[in-house]
Amino acid sequence: MVIAGIIGAGLMWGWFLVLLVDQRPVRVRASQKSEAESSTSPLKKFFIAFIAKWQTERRPYLNFLAVAIFTAWFAWLIYSFTDATSLIPFFVALTLSFLVHFAWRQQLRRRRRSS
Repeated sequence: MVIAGIIGAGLMWGWFLVLLVDQRPVRVRASQKSEAESSTSPLKKFFIAFIAKWQTERRPYLNFLAVAIFTAWFAWLIYSFTDATSLIPFFVALTLSFLVHFAWRQQLRRRRRSS
């Protein structure tokens, strides 16, 4: 039962990563800094700045870094609840789901352009 849950999590995570990586840049409005943001830790400020930059600029290294950070965090969660051998089906399911979803979106784009 645990392996089925891990495979399901891998399938969901791979599907989500395509949505995370394969999108257009967003225009961000100039925001005013609040007092709460000024009193945050340097690590939190770094992640807030990284997310803001990542949302406005689509660079390959930013996409790779974001995917690596979020996937490592999710894999660490799975590892902390189970064991290291459970990561194998997770990454297999993640890779399979990512590739199928990415190919499907590319096919939808080609169909939209041709019609």
